[in-house]
Amino acid sequence: MVSPRASSRLRLWQALLLLIAGASGLAGLLVQYGLRPGPVAAAAAQVLTLVAVLGFLGELTLAWRLRGGWRPFLRARWPSVVLTVGLAVEVGLVLTLGRRLVDAAGLGWLRPTSLTQLFVAAAQLYILLLLLVNLPRLHRRFARLHIRPGLAFLLIFLVAILAGAGVLGLPGATPDGVRLSLLDALFTATSAVCVTGLIVRDTATEFSRFGQVVILVLIQLGGLGIMSLAAATAQLLGRGIGIRERRLVREVFQLPLLQDVGAMLRFILLWTLLAEAVGAAVLYAQLGPLVPAADERLFVAVFHSVSAFCNAGFSTSSDSLVGWAGQPAPVLTMALLLVAGGLGFTVVANLWGVARARLRGTQPSRRPRLTIQTRVTLVGTAVLLAGGTAVLLALEHASGLASGAGSSLQGAFFQAATCRTAGFNTVDIATLGAPALLVMMLLMFLGAGSGSTAGGIKLPTVAVILADLQAIFTGRPHPRLADREISRVDTARAMAVLTVAVVLALVGTFVLMLTEQTDLLTAGFEAISALGTVGLSLGLTMELSPAGKVVVMILMLVGRLGVLTVAYGLVQPARDAAVRLPRGEIMIG
Repeated sequence: MVSPRASSRLRLWQALLLLIAGASGLAGLLVQYGLRPGPVAAAAAQVLTLVAVLGFLGELTLAWRLRGGWRPFLRARWPSVVLTVGLAVEVGLVLTLGRRLVDAAGLGWLRPTSLTQLFVAAAQLYILLLLLVNLPRLHRRFARLHIRPGLAFLLIFLVAILAGAGVLGLPGATPDGVRLSLLDALFTATSAVCVTGLIVRDTATEFSRFGQVVILVLIQLGGLGIMSLAAATAQLLGRGIGIRERRLVREVFQLPLLQDVGAMLRFILLWTLLAEAVGAAVLYAQLGPLVPAADERLFVAVFHSVSAFCNAGFSTSSDSLVGWAGQPAPVLTMALLLVAGGLGFTVVANLWGVARARLRGTQPSRRPRLTIQTRVTLVGTAVLLAGGTAVLLALEHASGLASGAGSSLQGAFFQAATCRTAGFNTVDIATLGAPALLVMMLLMFLGAGSGSTAGGIKLPTVAVILADLQAIFTGRPHPRLADREISRVDTARAMAVLTVAVVLALVGTFVLMLTEQTDLLTAGFEAISALGTVGLSLGLTMELSPAGKVVVMILMLVGRLGVLTVAYGLVQPARDAAVRLPRGEIMIG
C-alpha cells in the first residue's frame, strides 16, 4: 500500500511523464511530417517517438503502483493496456520475424530501414490513440478551473485555431515552392475550426497531403467540439464525467437535465462516426469516373464526407464541386450529408428515440414524442429547401444554373442546401444574378438547426421570433409555438440573437467595403457568408487585404460560437439588483 506522501509524489511524476510523453509524441509527428524529408528529420522523429513511448510506459507503471493491484489498474486503464500490448506484439513481430518475413515473402523492397519506419509508424499510431484515450483527463482538469462556459468555449476554440495555424505554417504542410504566411495559416485554421470553408489559399494545390489532413482534423474538431469529443471519449471508455464537465457540455446543447448529458455525448460521437463513414463509403463507390486511383479516391471520399457532415465547405478540388455537377449521385450524397449535419444532434437523437420506441412496439403512452425543436427544425428545413430551390430555379433556370454540367433543378436544390452553411457549390456563384444572390444571403443568414455543425441565427430562433410577432399582432400575452407556450426569456434571447447578428453583418459589410474597396453586394455576401459559417464567396476571399482577413476571421469565430456564447464569455453576468427601479413608459413604433 502506497503512503499518502508517496502517492502524492508518484502522482506528480505521473503527470510529468504524461506531459513529456505527449509533447515528445506530438513533436515527433510534427518533425516527421511537418518538415521537409531528410535524414536529420527522420532521426529526430525516431528519437522523439521512442521518448514518447518510454514516457507512456513509465506513466502506466506509476499508475499500476498507485492503484495497488492489477484488477483496479486494469479496470481504470484498460484502453492504455490494450494499446500497449498491441504495440508490444508489433515490436516482437518486427524484431523476430521481420527479416525472415522479408526473405520468405520475397519483399526485397522492405529493407531493415523500412522495418524501422514501420515500427515508428506503429508507435506513432499508438501515441495518437493514447493521447485520445487521455483526452478526458485533460478535459476533467480544465473543467476544474471554474471558467464560465462561454469563456471556456471561446478559449478552447482560440487554442485550437492557434495550434492549427502553427502546424499549417510548417514547411511540410505546403508543397515545394509554396510558402504560407502566418496570417494565411491563421485564416485557414480559423475557417477550418469554425467549419466555414472560406479560403485564401487553394486547398487542392497549395497544401500538401499532410496539410490537407491537418485541415481535415481541424474540421472534425470544430464540428464535434473539442470538449464534446473529450467527454464522449470518457463516456465510451466507461469512465464517466463529473458535474462540472456535464455543465460545460450541457451549455452547448442546452439540455434540460444533467442526466441527459452522458447519453447525448455517446449518441453524438457514434452518430457522427456512422454518418461520416457511410458517406465516405458511398462517395468512394460513386467517384470512380472522377477519381480513378483507389488511394486518392479514398482520401477524397473521406475528406468530403467529413467536410460535408460538419458543414465545412472545404474541398480537395480547386473548383469545389463544379467538376462533380455531371454526376448526380455524389452531388445528392453530399446534399444529404449537409442536411444530416445541419439538423442538429438533439433533433437526430429525438428522431432516433421515437423511431426506436415504435420499432420496439412501446405503448403509445410511453413513447417519446417529437420535441418542439425537432418539429420546428424539420418543418423549417423542408420549407427552406423547397422554397429556396423553387426561387433559385425560377430566377436562374435559363442563365446561371443552366451554365453548369448538371441539370438546373439539381443545381438549384444543391445551392439551396449548401447555402444553409455548407459552402460547396456546383455552379459558378459569380454567374448568378443579384436577386438570386440576395436569396442565397437570406438562406445563409437563417442557417440550419440549433446544436448542429451549421451556423446562421438558426431555425428555432426564427420560429420563436415569428411566433412572438404573431402574438404581438394578435394581442396574445405569450407567444405560442407547436401547441406550446414560449417563455419571454426565450423570445428575448431570440431577439437578441437576431439584433446582434444584423448589426454584425452590417458592420462587417461596411468595414469590408472600406478595406477592400468593393461594392455593397460583394462585401455583404462575404460578411454574411463568414458570419453564417457558410464559405461561399463571389471571389473576394482570395483578394482580401490583411485587415479584411482579420474582419472575416472575427465574423467566422462569432458565427461558429454564436453571438450569445461570445457575449456570455466576454461579459461578466450581472446579479439581480436588490432594489427595483420605478417602471417607465416609452413609445414604441
